[in-house]
Amino acid sequence: MKTCETINRREFLATTGATALGAMLSAGAGRTLGADAGRQPSFAVRECYCPAHFGNAYEAMWPLEMEAYLAEMKWWGFNRYGDWITTTDVCNPYTTDAFWALAAEQLGRKKKAFQVAQKSGLALNLIVTPNHVYLDQLRPHYAAKKGSRIQGQLICPSHPEARKLILENFERWFRDFAESGIRLSAFTAFAYDYGGCDCEKCRPWIITFARLMKEIHAIGLKYHPDIEPWFCSWWWVPEEHQLINEWAVKEAPGWLKAMTLHIEYGQTGFKDVAVPDGCRKLAFVHIGYSDESAANDIYAKWGPVVATRRMTKTLAGIAAQGADGFQAYSEGIFDDVNKALLAGLGSGRFRDAQDVLQGYACRYFNVSGEQASLWARWMSAWGDRRTPKLPEAQKEFDVMAAPVTSTWRLEHWRSKLILESLDRQIGKPKPDAWTPEKMKLVEEFWAQQEHLQRDIYRLGPVRHVFTPKFRPPDWYDSWQKAVKSATKQQTLPDQT
Repeated sequence: MKTCETINRREFLATTGATALGAMLSAGAGRTLGADAGRQPSFAVRECYCPAHFGNAYEAMWPLEMEAYLAEMKWWGFNRYGDWITTTDVCNPYTTDAFWALAAEQLGRKKKAFQVAQKSGLALNLIVTPNHVYLDQLRPHYAAKKGSRIQGQLICPSHPEARKLILENFERWFRDFAESGIRLSAFTAFAYDYGGCDCEKCRPWIITFARLMKEIHAIGLKYHPDIEPWFCSWWWVPEEHQLINEWAVKEAPGWLKAMTLHIEYGQTGFKDVAVPDGCRKLAFVHIGYSDESAANDIYAKWGPVVATRRMTKTLAGIAAQGADGFQAYSEGIFDDVNKALLAGLGSGRFRDAQDVLQGYACRYFNVSGEQASLWARWMSAWGDRRTPKLPEAQKEFDVMAAPVTSTWRLEHWRSKLILESLDRQIGKPKPDAWTPEKMKLVEEFWAQQEHLQRDIYRLGPVRHVFTPKFRPPDWYDSWQKAVKSATKQQTLPDQT
């Protein structure tokens, strides 16, 4: 019979690497667990936000798989877990007697993930987007007015009927979670993505949002007495921070307990903005892309991502800015190395990034000593996927991987090498320069990407950021034009 322990050993540990790791970390010389020299600052709040949606791994994993993976996240140093209350693309699971409905299954898995996270000792955070509702709750007469930052299944909270529906949703969610034994310590509210309304009554939206969340917090306290209100500044502009600070002084002094400050792409610190009195600063750290945002190595399109330099600089940067911790934004298991880096360094358990990557190789590849160091250097080089030399990197991988038991943690690196090799062979042809040979390479590229998503990550139907059309390779638009041009030039068969 399969248990969490057996799944963990098979899929997430899979080897006796934990023994090798223990030997490395207990060595008297060199890098050791908890070494003081050069250690990164330790943060009190180390949360991983794992939204189970869009067909990603968190949505695809079954409960025992999720429990096993959460155990690994905690081992590396995370002490909090969060998930979004998903309403995207689904109808209200509370108003149907079809227990097999997608929405009901999604919600059930989310609650089980929260339960096992709580059981393991992780504190819980519910991420919310207040005026984003289920598909069957949308009505034309109270639809939100959309804009450049305002998108999704939105209703206007200034409309009495819509506001009542929003509050009823939260009453139901908070009660359901409490009755399921889940004890939330915080919610993090997003004003945007998805959220907002640009109607005259809702302007300025950030104040309407704050007032709505204060009302929602009062509901939450009935079921979760220790729940704290946190905001995330994802997509906020500086003027909105100023408005919130003024609102807090006048209407809610001391109420907001934390502000998770958005770090923009390519940056290693958040914008220098003031927060309300009594509000802790946290950093919203995107771990789903590599060191270089320009490399477009994001959301599992090229397999695993690693950001050794960015994670190190980010932790140093947010410490200097006075952050009490971070909320890692994760869209699946492809960012596994970045989880280890952020949590391992942010908890102070490992001295530096090299320590973490050596530990990663020991734990999952069952190597030690020089082999662990080789793996660490090799993985770190992929912070910019455009720079490793091929076929040299492939040859190094083949030698290191030969004695390693095959698991997804090994195989997604193998797939990354193949995708990168194919991409470089394809190049960036103009629409009229596509040869049959390059067209064949594109077919191989899509086949390899499908192998990565289906055979390695084991994903089902994907949406949004996981579709191949989102952040495609540089040659994609040219290839599309070439395909369309070739189709138009084909002679239609004789219809007579």
